[in-house]
This record gives sequence, C-alpha cells and structure tokens, in this order.
Amino acid sequence: MAEDQESAPSVIENLALVTDAIQTMFPDGKIICVYELNDQDFKKVQENFRKIDNQHKRFSIDMSGLEHVFIHEDIGLTLLTPDINNVDKKSNNKSILFKIKTKISSWFKSGGSSIK
Repeated sequence: MAEDQESAPSVIENLALVTDAIQTMFPDGKIICVYELNDQDFKKVQENFRKIDNQHKRFSIDMSGLEHVFIHEDIGLTLLTPDINNVDKKSNNKSILFKIKTKISSWFKSGGSSIK
C-alpha cells in the first residue's frame, strides 16, 4: 500500500494560517506584522511574489486585510527605533509608538502590496 505523502506547507500557506490565527484572536484589531529576516529566509519569502520585488530590501503583502511587512536584516528594525538622544524628554511611550507606526506606514503608502 502506498502511504499518503504530505509536502511541507508553503510560505503562503503558513502566512495564511498566521493571518487567520491573528484575526481570530483580534477580530477588531488593525494589525501589521513585521518580520526582520536573514538573507536566506528573506529570499525564501520573496521568491513567492512578483519578480520586481526581488530588488527590494523590504516589501509588504496584504492578506485579508492584515499587513505582513518583510524587512531584510541589512536594513533592520533599527530604522523603526527612535533615536533616544532626539526624543523629547517629556514625550511618552504613546508618542514614540505613534512615530514608529507612522514610519512603517510611510514606507508602504505609495506602493501597492504584492498580494491583495
């Protein structure tokens, strides 16, 4: 008898599972998932999308209204961290988080997602 062979789930299938799980946990949330990936993992995700995206060190996809942002470790998440020396001492965590959210959003407002 031949056994059923299951292949490993693809990157897109796994992202769909993550998307579904997060939307189940937070059905009314506005969610952005940010992934900082090494070169191998970044390319593994990137090869599932348009060839034009292969030249970029960051890209995003929208799956059912949930944004997945992929950032290559070369540019890293340090771009998201405010410079402590330039932060107003009176500012609070909410304003810092707002600045980070605004920074992430500004990266992707002009371009479209690879998947809709």
